[in-house]
Parts: sequence; structure tokens; C-alpha cells
Amino acid sequence: MAGVVTLISIVFGSVTIITLGSIWLGTSYAAKKRGFMEGATKRELEQIQHDITRIQQDIGDLKDQIAELIIATKDTAY
Repeated sequence: MAGVVTLISIVFGSVTIITLGSIWLGTSYAAKKRGFMEGATKRELEQIQHDITRIQQDIGDLKDQIAELIIATKDTAY
């Protein structure tokens, strides 16, 4: 009888440990994945801000070139 109780205790203990371990692994994986997604979002925002800065610089360069073209065309018109 003591052997049966010991065996049942071992089985229930093992099932409990496996269940709690699975829950712990699942929650830690979910937290890690959520952290990766937030990090990816921050990286994407930084990339977008960098792209916006480049576009603004390109627009400034285009304005300068257009101003030069306007001056050049006025000079040739006269």
C-alpha cells in the first residue's frame, strides 16, 4: 500500500512539475517575444526618422538646384 501511495505521489508530482515548467516557459517566451516586437518597433521608428531626415536633406538640395536653374534660365533669357 505504501508503494502505491509513493507511486501516485511521484506521478502527481511529476505532472505538477511538468505543468508548472511549461507555464513558466510559455510566459517567459511570451515576454521575450513581446520585448523583441517592441524592440523591432523602436528600430523601425528610428529607421523611419532617419529616412525622413534624408528626404528633408534631398528636398533642400532640390530647392537649391531649382533656384540655380531659375537663375540660369533667367540669364539665358536676356
